[in-house]
Amino acid sequence: MPGIGYGKAILFGEHFVVYGMPGIAASIELNTTCTYEKKVSGGITANDLVTGETINYGEDKAKKLGQVIQVILRETGIKEKNFRLKLSTNMSLMGGMGSSAALGVSILSCLNKEFSLGIDDKRINEITFEVEKVFHSSPSGIDNTVSTFGGMLWFKKGAANTVEQLQIPEPVRIVLIDTGIINDTAELIAKVRKQKEENPKEFEKIFASYSELALKAKNEVEKADWKKVGSLMNKNQELLRRIGVSSSQLEKIIEASLESGALGAKLTGAGVGGNAIALTPEKELQEKVSKKCSALGFKTFKVTAGIKP
Repeated sequence: MPGIGYGKAILFGEHFVVYGMPGIAASIELNTTCTYEKKVSGGITANDLVTGETINYGEDKAKKLGQVIQVILRETGIKEKNFRLKLSTNMSLMGGMGSSAALGVSILSCLNKEFSLGIDDKRINEITFEVEKVFHSSPSGIDNTVSTFGGMLWFKKGAANTVEQLQIPEPVRIVLIDTGIINDTAELIAKVRKQKEENPKEFEKIFASYSELALKAKNEVEKADWKKVGSLMNKNQELLRRIGVSSSQLEKIIEASLESGALGAKLTGAGVGGNAIALTPEKELQEKVSKKCSALGFKTFKVTAGIKP
């Protein structure tokens, strides 16, 4: 039985969630799948989703995928040493869709079934958070939580993370637009932290503005007032500009999306590269925004946000 890890889109909270402020994120149907194949010998192997190369676990400790497998074997106690993991994805790996969390959830879900480990979602989420540390120096925990539980989530990092399922009538249509640029989440988190240390008063104002915005956004999401949600997304993007994580490519996408009628548009994920998100509740609007951004040379994904796995 394959294991599936779903991608995510952050509607509100990039970078801010790292500092204990709330965020809103949703699962999307784009995903990574993992299937298990028993081998008589030859160790543990898996295919790297980015490079396509076969990774032989234990032979090259610098490989991220090898480190992921190491974390999962350590945390689950699996002793079997001869099997193959076949990984596939329809997600963008450029950043912003939670691909590393989806990888962890897919492998864990697959091995959980194969070895009858009896691991519940809470434990899958905890282990995937450890996987996230392989890729990101100080992950917030939002990606692994969304990939594990799905839906539309209100998330706040803390000693015990606050996770609340937001009740919406149905998943909402969005367009994810890929800049084609791979970002380094850990590097960008460090960059923002450095700027915060150098400009504490400015960041205090930005954080206060975001905290107020996030509470309004939660209220409007629960009412499914997508017009107001879109307006708040635009304000969130302005704050992200101020902390220096936007880029000319992202701004080009955002401008094109809004000109095409998107209710809101912003970067989603760590920023600079990765993906942007456009809020397009109506199918015709989703098509229009996707077509416009595709014409500019960007790859687009027409998906719904807030699905339940």
